[in-house]
Amino acid sequence: MTTAAWVLGLVARGVLFFLPGHPADLAAFRAWALRLAEVGPWQFYAPGVFTDYLPGYLLVLWPVGLILRGHPELLPVLLKVPPALADLAVGWLLARLGGKRGKAAALGYLLNPAALVAGSWWGQAESVAVAWLLGSAAAWQAGRPGWAGVLFGMGCLTKPQYALAGAVLLVGLFPRVRGRAQLAWVGGAAALTAAAGAALFGLSPVGLAHLALAASGVYPYGSVNALNLWYLAGFNWRSDSLPVFGLPAAAWGVVLAAVPAAWGTWRVAGRGEPGRAALGAAVVTVAVFALATRMHERYLFPALPLVLLAWAHGRATTWLVGAVSGALVANLLYGLGYLGTVPQYATPLWVALWRVLEPPTAQVLAAFTVAVAGWTLMSAWVQLSPRASLKA
Repeated sequence: MTTAAWVLGLVARGVLFFLPGHPADLAAFRAWALRLAEVGPWQFYAPGVFTDYLPGYLLVLWPVGLILRGHPELLPVLLKVPPALADLAVGWLLARLGGKRGKAAALGYLLNPAALVAGSWWGQAESVAVAWLLGSAAAWQAGRPGWAGVLFGMGCLTKPQYALAGAVLLVGLFPRVRGRAQLAWVGGAAALTAAAGAALFGLSPVGLAHLALAASGVYPYGSVNALNLWYLAGFNWRSDSLPVFGLPAAAWGVVLAAVPAAWGTWRVAGRGEPGRAALGAAVVTVAVFALATRMHERYLFPALPLVLLAWAHGRATTWLVGAVSGALVANLLYGLGYLGTVPQYATPLWVALWRVLEPPTAQVLAAFTVAVAGWTLMSAWVQLSPRASLKA
């Protein structure tokens, strides 16, 4: 990848820094960063302080808060710097993991509208978690299982929603011959990293687990602006405890997502081939996003770098990469446009975006997203079959 491509990616992100990001998310990040600067991580979690994030991203916000305390004029640009830097890390990791077409995959990520919207415009932390998880895969490929476990642990502490996809990627990279012992090494290092991160914030491992469960219950809805099956079923911002054919929607979500996710894991486990592993992890991501409840519009994000990595190794087509990118962009823009319906956030920009994406357009985009998930599963069915061969 040429220097010009990196420069273009940096310039695009620099321009987006100055567009208004997601006001609620950035306000939360600002408050958490300043609290960390004031009391440190060991006193951060306290009764009456709303926090639905684990320590991983809070460690990133800590130095941000220290800078903001002395230079408040850097808001909100400084809050968008971590995901932008993580984007660069993801691009570098794709170039490293992708073989001969790795540089093209990196370019496809760095200049992808979805990556630009999620981080440098919105200001969210998706790319930070993905960078940790891809870094874990790169460490394993380099023969460093200890570091693979540490980086995987950091990814779990940042976005536990993506832990399953990251685990499938690692399991798919482990060759059967020596994978089992090394897998235990990685798992132990990951557990120690998570425990150390929790201890820094005054949490025991049990306390960390309780925090994760509590965070997952903050939005107990069928869909949280995720354009998926539950959005089409009318469950956007509706409780997933409501019955559907005799079972709670949440239970149906687990059952529906578990089947393709388990199949994708089984088809790649122990194969030791990056393209297969990436496609299997992408299957898990899209299956959970499309079929499980409590999905936010951003939770499709890991599918983008994963399908690009699969493409780099000949396991995914350019059309599939484009379809995943389009579905992710649609979901992200819908999440931003939805702000136009919230009085305190309804600026002309968000209202205009909402007018373009409000129902019935949203239903069309949801159907498209579900179709893309089906396409990914069918592609994986072909590519991960025992007789499948690499395609250029």
